[in-house]
Amino acid sequence: MTFSPSSNKSSSEPPTTANAVTLALVISFAILWAIWIQPHTLALRHIALSLGSLLGLYIIVKNHTLMWSKASIPIYLIGLLFLWVTFHLFFLSSKFDLQLDEYMTIWKRILWGAPFAIGLGIALGEKSHLPGVKGARGGVEHSAIWWIFFAGIVAPTIIYLIRAALMFLASKYGWTLPYFAMLLPSDSTWHIPKMGYIFFCLPALAVACGQFMLLVNQQSHFSLYFASIYVITILAVFFVFYLENTKNGFAYATALCVLMAVIIFLKKRFNWSWRNVAILIVLVSAVVILLTKHVQQNDSWKTLFADIKVATQLEEIDAWKDYGARGLPLNELGKTVSVTNYQRAAYAQVVIKFIAERPLGYGLLYQSFGHFAKEKWPNSVMDTAHSAWLDIMLGIGIPGVFLILLSGVLALKNVRQPSPNVFGGTVLWALLSIFLLMFTTEVARKTYIEALIFMILLAAGIGMGGSRANIRRDVSK
Repeated sequence: MTFSPSSNKSSSEPPTTANAVTLALVISFAILWAIWIQPHTLALRHIALSLGSLLGLYIIVKNHTLMWSKASIPIYLIGLLFLWVTFHLFFLSSKFDLQLDEYMTIWKRILWGAPFAIGLGIALGEKSHLPGVKGARGGVEHSAIWWIFFAGIVAPTIIYLIRAALMFLASKYGWTLPYFAMLLPSDSTWHIPKMGYIFFCLPALAVACGQFMLLVNQQSHFSLYFASIYVITILAVFFVFYLENTKNGFAYATALCVLMAVIIFLKKRFNWSWRNVAILIVLVSAVVILLTKHVQQNDSWKTLFADIKVATQLEEIDAWKDYGARGLPLNELGKTVSVTNYQRAAYAQVVIKFIAERPLGYGLLYQSFGHFAKEKWPNSVMDTAHSAWLDIMLGIGIPGVFLILLSGVLALKNVRQPSPNVFGGTVLWALLSIFLLMFTTEVARKTYIEALIFMILLAAGIGMGGSRANIRRDVSK
């Protein structure tokens, strides 16, 4: 017996075991993504991981032959990554106790959630229905699965905006809110850093961009409704980044929207109906307004290149070693450098030199840069490189990053070939956004690495399930 979520003869029949398992997996994923960065939710996260992994194992066992297919290579590459990290812990570690702590938390949960991601991917890989697209196939339960999945991706954005709205109303009417309903500063255990919102909200924008791109050419009367949902999602994420005043978020959100626009116009199939034009005008106008306001309140955008130029003078000006405690230098414009511009540029150069010294890695995903720098300059106060890719490369070495990237690229290639489905396209855009933000966002730590590997394995599973679905479609022709 093979697992086939599309085996129902009619949407009026009771759901099969396969469909029930798929639905439970998608609900578990939606809950997990919604709460992954929420404080004080560790127990609930573990419940979602455990349930998802048990159900994922069921699907993997039912589809064990897929584990020997070419599409499963990304999964084995992640397996090699786990072996490499294990080898590094026992034979190459620099801070054994700290590295063991990461091994028993980050890497344990990655292994724990692997069956969840793979099983969910296989289940979704056979889906071909795209809500709102003319000619799409699929039953009622399929639409429900898509919208639950999408709701989970969007949930962190919604939760943030609800908290922001509650705090606005509380200040206006004198309400007293519980901690979980507020956006609290860094000295609170309920605080969520900007990087968390970038990591878990940007994929929602990316997914919405991907789906909007597919919908703009549709003639179905449902198009306007669904396109509006995706436009609202894009604007909601931009608004989160505006309220958080995060430059990284704005930069990558803008880049993804530009990519969407380029793809739309390169395909030359855009439907210039009044509805699509009106939606585009609203989207572009709102984004431009938010971008303008964001740039106005961040002068550091205007001094970006001048600050980077100062940062190239590593030996002559070393304010980067102590976070500017001795004072920050002036740029060629006569202004004090922006600490975020200056440090990111300086740290990148220093970390690259460190990587050349330790190509196999220092050992820690989090703060390898800080520990290594402390060995060279005892008075330095650096911690991370403000770039996840550089932190990971310094932490687990060039081999570790190579395995992550190769696995991710192959998984994304598989979800695109030979004919992608809605979930494959969704994970492709989501992973693309994560890969991008990791260039200048310090997310080389517990939650974010776990989510990164989970999404790669999810993409791999979708590629495996999709390969079977494509074979079935070819046979039925």
